[in-house]
Amino acid sequence: MADRAAWDHASPPTRVRRSVDGAHARPIRPARPDTRPVDLRRLFSAFLSSIVPGLGQAFNRNRPAAAWFLTPTGILVVLVALLVLTTSPAILLARTIEPRALHGFLALNLLILIWRLAALGHAFLDPRQPGRTGRLGLIGLVVLVLFTTAPHAIVNSWGTTASTAFARIFEPVPAAGGGAVAAAAPDLTKRINVLVTGIDKTPNRTATLTDSMMVVSLDPVGRTVTIVSLPRDLVGVPLGNGDNYGPKLNSLMSFADRNPKLYPEGGIRTLSNAVGALLGIPIDYYARIDFVGFVKVVDAVGGIDIDVVEGFTDPLYDGYGFKQWGYAITAGRHHFTGVEALAYARSRQAAGESDFKRAARQQEILVAIRAKMLSGGSLFWRVPSLLDAVGDLFTTNLPVELLPTLASIADEMGTGGITRTVLRYPLVKPGRNQYGSIQIPDLKAIRKAADGLFSDPGVPPTPWEPAPKASKAPAKASPAASTAP
Repeated sequence: MADRAAWDHASPPTRVRRSVDGAHARPIRPARPDTRPVDLRRLFSAFLSSIVPGLGQAFNRNRPAAAWFLTPTGILVVLVALLVLTTSPAILLARTIEPRALHGFLALNLLILIWRLAALGHAFLDPRQPGRTGRLGLIGLVVLVLFTTAPHAIVNSWGTTASTAFARIFEPVPAAGGGAVAAAAPDLTKRINVLVTGIDKTPNRTATLTDSMMVVSLDPVGRTVTIVSLPRDLVGVPLGNGDNYGPKLNSLMSFADRNPKLYPEGGIRTLSNAVGALLGIPIDYYARIDFVGFVKVVDAVGGIDIDVVEGFTDPLYDGYGFKQWGYAITAGRHHFTGVEALAYARSRQAAGESDFKRAARQQEILVAIRAKMLSGGSLFWRVPSLLDAVGDLFTTNLPVELLPTLASIADEMGTGGITRTVLRYPLVKPGRNQYGSIQIPDLKAIRKAADGLFSDPGVPPTPWEPAPKASKAPAKASPAASTAP
């Protein structure tokens, strides 16, 4: 009996299940404790701290740890809220993608992730919660870690994409003979004049011609913008060094790049000097865009909306992006996809159409893209696709550090802040020579009109309109001066 008592004391009691005849018997193991209530409580507290570090500790009634995690979290939330409430989406985005700020933002993103994971783990492993962790708790913990890490990984991916894209976009174009086109530091007390060139090159057309040329002039004092488009067929344009360029202006950049001994500054700088000499203003920066890039850019912002004043049919449009040749559009408000916007910008063979009307439509597209980017912060959610679209299609020597200032001016610009003009008759007159159909500039008249369009900083620009006696233009000319919202 004593031996049996000792045995019973040393071993846990085990019930035995026997068969009906008592011939077979097997022990019945004690049931495992149910860990699900403990797991769920741990996971809930960890989830709270993954959302706001410190909430899980407060749920666990661990006041010292809750205060330790919540204090820096609260400070960060308040700072971010103040920044968002006092800064427009466009300015906030421009400040974020500036290289130094972007690197700091990515470092902060990593620190916040580490902080959230630390708070999550601390809340889950809090010893104040009794009981062992079961399988449910371990699986749930892995899911929570992935859930917490995912948005930070996405942000880091966006930041890396932005850094790579902007390194390409804002890299100066190499000048002929070596070197690069250097950009001067901006003077925010003077006008900032940017030459925007569009390269009309498709798979069916490989000639590198600047078929769209416009000067975008920003007045940082008066918060206004002037956009002046130049006909591509201008001839006899001054180069700024005392010489004139006889062929069409749209061939100058390519010709200068092919002849570095004659034009050591390179094509884009030579073209900038020529346009500046034509208008009587200095050209500070350039932006070079492949027109096909409009397709990806417009699609990246979700399409654009334009009020088409006059419909047209161009049966000779090359049909890029469509299944057949030709393009037609009716008057009224239209939502354009990228391919449709490109067709609207490039069509020029419709009855009554001309390069002047095409230039005006291209200005409409730029204004529509700007409006879409600034509408309700929609651009913020399309940053990756937009950066991917313009990274290989847009090049400028505009300092990236100037972006926050430009975004601020664009954001504060009121209705009527953009003055748009196309150089047309009688500032230029049609003709023909060995280069085909040409436009002959009246340099004196152009510079007089430019004096009003590119007014002194703080002085509203004066839109150019032809004199009453010159209102009857040749058939190919068309009104194109306007003040756009």
